[in-house]
Amino acid sequence: MRVYVDVIIPVHNAEETIEETVQSAMSQSVPSYLLTSNHDVSCGGDDDGGGGDTFTTPCHDKNILDNYKRHPLNGITLDIAVCCQNDGSRDASLDLLHKLSVYYKKIHDGTENERNCNIEIQIFIESNENSKGAGAARNRAASLRLQQCPIARRDDQPYFLCLLDSDDVMHPHRIAHQVSVMLALPVEERNATLLGTTFDRIPKDSTWHYTQWANNLKENRLMLERFRELTILQPTWMITKERFDLLGGYIESAELGNDDTGPKMRGTCDNIYRLIHSKYDTDHTLRLAEDLRLFHAHLSYPFGRHGQKSNMEDERGTLKLIRTAEPLLTYRHREGQSQSSSTPRKLLLQLRTKAFTDKIILQNRKWTEDGFIIWGAGRDGKDFFKALPDDVKACVRAFVDVDEKKIASGYYSAPKEVKKCDQGLVLGKLEKKNRRKDCYKIPLVHFSLIASDDEKRKQMMKQFLDGPTDDEIAGRITKEKPSNAKEQRGGAGEQHLPLPQKRSVDNSNTDKANKRAKVSSVQRQIHAIPKKDVVNFDMIEQNILSKLPVVVCVALYRTNGVLERNVKNIGREEGSDLWHFS
Repeated sequence: MRVYVDVIIPVHNAEETIEETVQSAMSQSVPSYLLTSNHDVSCGGDDDGGGGDTFTTPCHDKNILDNYKRHPLNGITLDIAVCCQNDGSRDASLDLLHKLSVYYKKIHDGTENERNCNIEIQIFIESNENSKGAGAARNRAASLRLQQCPIARRDDQPYFLCLLDSDDVMHPHRIAHQVSVMLALPVEERNATLLGTTFDRIPKDSTWHYTQWANNLKENRLMLERFRELTILQPTWMITKERFDLLGGYIESAELGNDDTGPKMRGTCDNIYRLIHSKYDTDHTLRLAEDLRLFHAHLSYPFGRHGQKSNMEDERGTLKLIRTAEPLLTYRHREGQSQSSSTPRKLLLQLRTKAFTDKIILQNRKWTEDGFIIWGAGRDGKDFFKALPDDVKACVRAFVDVDEKKIASGYYSAPKEVKKCDQGLVLGKLEKKNRRKDCYKIPLVHFSLIASDDEKRKQMMKQFLDGPTDDEIAGRITKEKPSNAKEQRGGAGEQHLPLPQKRSVDNSNTDKANKRAKVSSVQRQIHAIPKKDVVNFDMIEQNILSKLPVVVCVALYRTNGVLERNVKNIGREEGSDLWHFS
């Protein structure tokens, strides 16, 4: 059986790294433990790779840490094309690519692995003079092989796209692992799967928290935490070419300075979700966050709008993450030099909020009709609220928090957006003062009030009113990098992350600290909503908040498990009426 794999590499001013990147893609091999199996095999189909011989149990080898089945690769030809699209580079990237092409055409006529697995590798190069953006470059790279060397491929021969950035390095067995897992899946599931791998970093400790988080997510957490960040790193993606073409590839924008503006999309299917912000996206920003946009397009297909349920649930996008003893990709972090590090945080926030609004809030009447709660009145919770559309902001019934000072304020207030006058007149001082009165005023209360169980609600209320102020008990965030090797098991997803380092305590100040804690506990209150605010006061007293869905805007795995425990105690179902956003 012949399996086609195109390695997709967009290249832009990458002269320092492109040789190492291409060399890693051109040096793929198959480990012996993926060739044949000592286990019993099940025969489940013909030669399409969707059944056939497949390990009936996960391939038990010390190098494999996940539970996915692997399809044995003996007798299979891996036909690999390394497709490099030079995107308007102004350095020596294109010259280096041509030199690499000449070099590899001389030495690569196909390599034979032990036990009869053949690998054929070739390189394709194309260039455009002006930069069109990373997404457009990936789209062109994905069509390079068929444009330059049409293949007589049968429909039943698997065809995969393997994504790689021009400054990253593939492990020699990456393609073999991903193809083996993909072939073990039924055809329908394979065509709906976005498959990633674990990774390490250059420099080693760069973005350490994201690396720990992304490498340790269990499969159910890949979906449940998808609105926090990309749960699978783009340079580790493998996807069928059929799925990529169905989604229309990456969103492209018009060339900068061109009169023909707006997004350019290859797909024509009405069920494709396009993550484009009508207010914040421009021809420039459409070139950014291309991974986030395609990630949500994949997970949302087929996309039923405004509560319409799709009848194609078997095509709904899924995520899988391969775990191996040695990560299958080395991800290079170049602060200020890569597109991901230069993408504005505000744009990412707006896009993530739009995705959550479109796919969770607007798809569920309970969220829009009854309203919902934002957990966390810190920066993340406030930014999430500000990024919501005005009509959705009106659905926010309350903020909840653990901070007694915030709760004592009674409300979270935010000005309503003031539309500019048609004539562009400057507002006078009096009018500005009156406009400031026109603001959102949302109750801010202790999180215990939203617990669905009466006894737990009372218990947590008492604990808050009587308890200490220690950050570890209150559940406040720590951003300190741990210096030890201990790990925390987060309650929400049993996530393994290092414990934050304990802060030293000055024993000489213990008595003063106890006095402050005692005073603070006396002054505490579950909420500070006055009775004259009849609507909100009644909402709290009648326990209406205990029935509303919740979006948590406090980071997981950074409070020694306190946040996870508190979230568990409010009695919501994660993935239904509770989602994590930060």
